[in-house]
Amino acid sequence: MIKPDIESWALARAHHIVLNEGLNLAKAAQDLDRKRSRSLVYELRKVITAAIVEAHAASFNADGTQR
Repeated sequence: MIKPDIESWALARAHHIVLNEGLNLAKAAQDLDRKRSRSLVYELRKVITAAIVEAHAASFNADGTQR
């Protein structure tokens, strides 16, 4: 079961990612700007990866055991 604080964090983080990177990507696609779209896809991947790494790191205690 997911703890409410982690679930809230994940929802807030996903909301932030969609509002920022997702909206920018949608605008670039709408403008048919392939160069900017490719750049934004890379940025979106980077942000999602960072969020996953952050969530994974937060799931471990200071002594290295999983929570």
